[in-house]
Amino acid sequence: MSQPPLKLPDSGPMTDTLPDGRLSAPSAERNAAAIFERLIGYVPTGGMVLELASGTGQHIAAFAPSASDVTWQPSDLSAERMGSVEAWRAYVNAPNLQSPVQFDASGAWPQFPDLGLVYVVNLFHLITNEDASAVIRGAAAALNAGGHFFIYGPFRNEGKFRSDGDAAFHASLTAQNVAIGYKDLEWMQAELMQCGLSLAAVHEMPANNLAVVARKGG
Repeated sequence: MSQPPLKLPDSGPMTDTLPDGRLSAPSAERNAAAIFERLIGYVPTGGMVLELASGTGQHIAAFAPSASDVTWQPSDLSAERMGSVEAWRAYVNAPNLQSPVQFDASGAWPQFPDLGLVYVVNLFHLITNEDASAVIRGAAAALNAGGHFFIYGPFRNEGKFRSDGDAAFHASLTAQNVAIGYKDLEWMQAELMQCGLSLAAVHEMPANNLAVVARKGG
């Protein structure tokens, strides 16, 4: 899942590092509360929650203290992000928030014990269909029976964009890499089902985003 860095709306502000090493993305500040409001309904009563593509580390640092009966595990592909995620962990000082694990979610996954929830925010439109399929396969294999995969981000419906802004953003992504861009919700559902996950819910979210939630049978 390697590719040249993309130019995104938050790319500029994220170059500014706080004195303790934390990076701060404005979009993460804006959407954290709305995401957690939906995510908390799928957090297991015990075990582990895994965040893919933790990025700055802001989201999991905001979520973990509010669900202290589960272990929260951040992860990211980028070695450069590990410092920021760890700095956010130190900042919130939540005993149930683990140090980040670096791995490529489109490749081989480490063993995660008692994994009841995997979630990812704003990743699938930034990767290829091939990598997206591999991430879904990895999550499906790693989850406990009855666990959930929570995917937040922008999607199309049958090739149609949900706003003019979405169409423009998709165009800016494909201009940088023709193989990436918005995924169709119908394609996502088919991929989830092929990996043994059933569609549990599709939640409307702010700014025309969706939260797509799949469940592993058992």
